[in-house]
Amino acid sequence: MSAAEETTVKPRVQIYGSSVAGNIFVKKNQEWVQTVLTIHKIPFEFVDVAADEDALKYMKRRNRGAVGLPQLFTDGEFKGLYKEFEEAVEARELKKFLDLED
Repeated sequence: MSAAEETTVKPRVQIYGSSVAGNIFVKKNQEWVQTVLTIHKIPFEFVDVAADEDALKYMKRRNRGAVGLPQLFTDGEFKGLYKEFEEAVEARELKKFLDLED
C-alpha cells in the first residue's frame, strides 16, 4: 500500500445502491443523490449491493427494515431512503439529515 493510499480517508457518507438496478427510477434516484452530494461537496462512497453480498447483508442488518434503493448511511449508520433524502434537500437540511453539521 502506498503512502497516499494509507492516508486516504474513507468518505463518511455511503450510498447503498445497485449498478444493475432494473428499475429506471432507482437508477435515476441514485444518480440524483450522487449529483446533489457532489454539488454540496460532500464526499461519498457508492456501495454496489449487486456486486457485494457482504455489503448487501450489512445494509439489511443496519437499515431498520427499510426497503428500496438507494439508501443513505453516514459513518455506517442508516439515515434514510431516497424520499427522506429528497425531503431534506428541499428543506435545506441535507447536512442535518446526514449528521454532518459542524
